[in-house]
Parts: sequence; C-alpha cells; structure tokens
Amino acid sequence: MRPLSILAIDDDPLIGMLIAAYVQRLGHAVVHVLSGEQALLRYAEQAFDLVLVDRQMPGLDGLDTTRALREMQQARGWLPIIMLSGGTAIDEQVLALNAGCDDFIAKPINFQILEAKLNSFWRIARMQQQIAGQHQQLQHYASLEAEERRICSFLMERLLHREMLDSQHIKYLLQPAAEVSGDLLLACTSRNGDVYVMLADATGHGLPAALTLIPLSQAFYAMAAKGFQLDTIARELNHQHRSYSPSDRFVAATMARYNPYESSIEVWNGGLPPALLIDSQGQVLRSFRSHNLPLGILPSHEFICETETVQVAECSHLLLFSDGLIEAENPTAEPFGFAQLQQCVAAGAVADCLERVQAAVLKHLQGAIAHDDLSCLLLDCRAPAVSAGTQLEPAPAATTSGQVQSWEFNLCLQAEQLRRLDLEPLLTEFCNTLGLDPQRQGPFSLILRELITNAVDHGLLGLGSGLKDGPEGFERYVLARIERLEALTSGQIQLDICQVGSPQGNQLSIGVTDSGPGFDWPGLKNSTAAPSLYHGRGLQLVRRLSSRVEIHGRGNRVTALLCWDSIPGTKAAERFL
Repeated sequence: MRPLSILAIDDDPLIGMLIAAYVQRLGHAVVHVLSGEQALLRYAEQAFDLVLVDRQMPGLDGLDTTRALREMQQARGWLPIIMLSGGTAIDEQVLALNAGCDDFIAKPINFQILEAKLNSFWRIARMQQQIAGQHQQLQHYASLEAEERRICSFLMERLLHREMLDSQHIKYLLQPAAEVSGDLLLACTSRNGDVYVMLADATGHGLPAALTLIPLSQAFYAMAAKGFQLDTIARELNHQHRSYSPSDRFVAATMARYNPYESSIEVWNGGLPPALLIDSQGQVLRSFRSHNLPLGILPSHEFICETETVQVAECSHLLLFSDGLIEAENPTAEPFGFAQLQQCVAAGAVADCLERVQAAVLKHLQGAIAHDDLSCLLLDCRAPAVSAGTQLEPAPAATTSGQVQSWEFNLCLQAEQLRRLDLEPLLTEFCNTLGLDPQRQGPFSLILRELITNAVDHGLLGLGSGLKDGPEGFERYVLARIERLEALTSGQIQLDICQVGSPQGNQLSIGVTDSGPGFDWPGLKNSTAAPSLYHGRGLQLVRRLSSRVEIHGRGNRVTALLCWDSIPGTKAAERFL
C-alpha cells in the first residue's frame, strides 16, 4: 500500500504527538498543526490524502475547518476527512457529518479503529483517484469524438451539395438519428441535361456510417456530371466501397436518372424500399423494387446491375425513401409502415407530400427518438431540358487568344466495345481533353449520344421505333435492346469528329457510320415527332441542336454540323437553335 500523507489538526500537542507517532509507525507521513487557521494554510501549500480534525479548538473549530476544507476541495477533488471528538452523542456525530466529514472517531482514540479507518479510506481514496483519472480520460475521448463529429459533419454538409438539392425540382427530408447522418442524398445534372439522384443508407448510423459514404459521393458526382449510365455508376460505386470500407459494412442505395428529352426515367435499386413513381395526386403509377444487392457485398466480377427504365407521363414525380422512415417506431414499438406512407402521399397535392410525411412521422413517434435516420427525396419529372449552348459543368479553357483549337480524330468500335463500354461520356471527356470548345460541350454530348444510340439500336440491332408505341412500349424496347446487345457478335461503328477554328467561322462536325443495312431515310428527312408518339424525338433533338444534319448513303451514315462565329461573346446558341 502506498504511504498516505495525513494532516492531523488538534490543539492538544500531546494528542497530536501520539497520533503522529502511531500513524508514522504504520508507514504513513503526518503533519501536525495546532489550529484550523494553520491547517488551511498547510492544506493550500501541500496535497494531503486524508485529514484528521479535532472537534473542539479555539478560533476555527472542527466544523468550520471542515467546511473550509471542503470549499478548497471543490477545485482539487474529494479527499476524506475524519472528525475526532470527545463528545459521543448522536447529535455530535450528525453535526460532523453534516459539516462535510466522512466519518467520526470518539476520544479517547482507539488506535486499532483508527488504523482500520485509515486503511478503509485509503481504499476509497484510491478508487476515487481511479474514477477521477477515468473521468479525465472520458473527457479527453469525448473531446476527440466531438472534434471528429464536427469535421465529419462539415464534410457531409459539403458532400450534400445543397445547392443542387435545393433545386425547385427536388424536395427532400433528412432527419439524422445521431449528430451525423448515415443517410446521404445526392443530386446532379449532367452536361447532357439528364438529372441524377441518389439516396444511400449505410450500415448503422452516426459517424461510422457517414464515413463509408464519403468515397461514394465523390464517385457519383464525377460520373453523373459526365452522363454515365446507371449500371456503370453502380459498378464503380460498388468497387469504391469494397476498396475503402470494411468488409462488414455495406450501403443500400437507390439511384435514378431522368432524361427530360425522352421523358424517361431509369432506376437502380440495391437493398432499399421500393421507389415510387406517382402522379400529381399522389397515386402510385409504378413501384421500383430492389432487384440488386447493396453496394459492397459482391466483388466486381460477381456484381450484377439490373435497372428499370420507363416512360413517364406529364406531372409525374419519383419518391425515394430509406427503411428508417417506414420502420420508425412509436413508444409501443409499432412501425410507421409503408401503408401509412402511401396514405400521406395520396392525401393531397404531391408537391406538399414530404411536409405531410414529416408531420405524420413526428406524430407517430409521440416524442420518441427514431432509432434510424429518416430520409426521403422527391424528384419532379418535369425538369426543364437544357438549352443548346448551356454549359452544365465547368470546363477548362480550350482557346488560345480567343481562337478555337482545331483537332480531329477517327475511331472504329467493334461489337465487343459496343457491348461493354459506356461510350458517350468517355468520348465526350476525350474530346474535352483535345480542346472541345467549352460552349459546345452540352450540345456535343447530346448529339453524340443520340447518333450513337441510333446507329447501335437501329443500324446494328435492328430495333424498330414502333416497339416504343403504347404505354408499355418503352419498357419493351429497352428489354429488347439489352437482349440483342448482349447477343451482338459482329458489326462496327465508325466515328469521325472534327473541330475547326478560324477567323472566318468555327465548325464542329460529328459523323457516325454503322455497318448495318441502312433504312429508307428520304421519307424521314423532314419528319418531326408528334407529341403522342413515343419515338422520333432523338432525330428532332439532333436537328434542333445542329446547324445542319446530313444523311448519307443508304442511311447508315449521319453527320451533324455545328457552326458558330469566331467573335468572342457571340451567343452561339442562336446560330443553331
């Protein structure tokens, strides 16, 4: 046992000497003072483990001295005080305890009892010191955790890109179960005008869950801004999660891409409740259930992506929500439930459904704290199409002294590349590197996508546009395209892209040639897509964005030309709208 440092306070020098001699024989160190005033001075100068104080003393008596010592201990921590008194009445003991003493020993002192009490209080003091040390450690850990939460909250706030979520076409609800949310809501508009949204729900909640979402958000924004397909994005997110997160952590997610030009929406659901396509009155038009495993479970070579693509009617909305919303339990352990969510959505105008859902969940919880994050996102599928010439993504300057750079490249793609590559974002990014004029990036991406799609779908796969007729035609067309593309073993596409910059005028030429049999294009040359049809919008879009569209040969080569002035500041879009 470590020796104790003891302060003995007694105005009788003989008693003080007896106490000091006995305690020193036990191996402890003792300082004896004759008054309460001297005791306070010595206590302020030296740290003691225990105090023995006499009840009756001139000046400050034992009670007043005890009270003063307790005041001093508020800044130094608790240490035991034992009262020594010749009075054995119960009232005397009560007075001592109320003044702040921890125990009472009657005089004349029984030194065996004193030894036992010293040992007892030594054990208590040691435990008190251990508790104080543990408390200090806990405060240190709490401080570190608070700093980690602060940094993580800052990162998550930046990752949300609220300027995109605060779009007039997107509404959302995000209520974390902890200080940091394990749910993530993302939105991004690509350079070709498609709108991407994602709701991700990581395993658990709070800081550990939030950390696993950071690499996914960066990959999503980078790929969505360039217009990659949902299955390509899902594969990359799965790869990123397996690369940077523990094997026992996974992320359930739903992603959607809305194409305003085709009025279509594509959904990938991996482990979340079904996304709902609803009309203006909140009635469910389509449910997109989970057909995929959450991100991070399967390795890349086993990961399978299954998306659903449908044509959307006017005034449609897409609702995404996490399982924390429908599993929120009230004090009787009753979940909020999917049926109650549907009732809230259908109870009025769809534009206000999230406010109704939030109010209903709070009422259902009855003051209880939700055990999981609550999140949902509503996408208005009437987002305006991007006009030609609009630059959606900042691009590096591609001019020197105000003149557009000239460049050209030719590429031949075989069936194997056509099956596995997401061509349009890859080719657009390559052309940006070559020096594609920044003001032409949006129109270029749209035109290239439509020309490649037409060459593959109609030229190589032989898909007729009539497949899209009817309410379920678009789904039928997409399924047929997937089947035929997987079975494609021959055929090729030739790309000839050239940008010419000169003082007399700038020109961007996009030529796509397929090895298919062609089609009777003269009758299609001046056609436009009727609003009631589910096809023909692609060619109409290309003609709208281009200065001129040329169809050559048997209809298997199409060239789109974009021409604009070389004078800086000219509104180039007016030249080809």
